[in-house]
Amino acid sequence: MTGLQTLLFFFIPKRYRAEAEAESRAWHAVCAACGHSISLWDLGGVRWKGNSRASTFGRCKACGKTGLHRLEKRNRP
Repeated sequence: MTGLQTLLFFFIPKRYRAEAEAESRAWHAVCAACGHSISLWDLGGVRWKGNSRASTFGRCKACGKTGLHRLEKRNRP
């Protein structure tokens, strides 16, 4: 867990932590350049109870390009 995840989980009751982690793993950041996807949890983020599409800025671990990555919810990782 990253520092951000640890800090947020400090304030979330224990009964919700597993649910928040599972939902964060379901959200994937998809690179616009190469299409590579990685779960938001693996990137160090948390997205819980979110249902709209959003984007995040960062560097793709596959192709190395920096830019916006579309967030989409997937049922399977």
